[in-house]
Amino acid sequence: MNGTLLLLRHAEAASPPMGDFSETADRARPLTAAGQATAQRCGLWLRQKGLSPDYVLCSPALRTRQTLAGLLPFLKPLTTEPVFCPDIYEAPPEALLAQIQKAPPQARSVLLVGHNPGISALARMLDPTAMELDQGFATGSIGQFTAWGTEGSTHAPDWSTCDNHNLTLDTFARP
Repeated sequence: MNGTLLLLRHAEAASPPMGDFSETADRARPLTAAGQATAQRCGLWLRQKGLSPDYVLCSPALRTRQTLAGLLPFLKPLTTEPVFCPDIYEAPPEALLAQIQKAPPQARSVLLVGHNPGISALARMLDPTAMELDQGFATGSIGQFTAWGTEGSTHAPDWSTCDNHNLTLDTFARP
């Protein structure tokens, strides 16, 4: 079985209140109706691909939590509670990768639900030759990466050492 890393940018969110550019207002932005539908399509897409995370990292912002809530009904029940990690909000790619590297050793599949520009930059950092990533991570985009050296293995990948040397982009989709 392959180790899988899933990067998901939150679905479309409402604009912040007029003139309020505070972090508090940004974190409180809910999904739009279209964003809610996109989150469900992402869940359906994951189910159709047979992808279900063992470990979930999610920004605590409302739009990322709502995106995760929209896709979870389409997946196998999680064996562990999602980790709502403040360090994912507005994080650079290195900080996102550091959170992924903390995934438990038994996790075969890790899902990170986050924001741009960090998600897009992390995807590009992990697989700089993937031309699909040239179009950027629009809201509701999913990048599926496979950990090298895990084909046919009965063990989960060593997430503590994952980086651009052992992860490659398999699929990039906007469900």
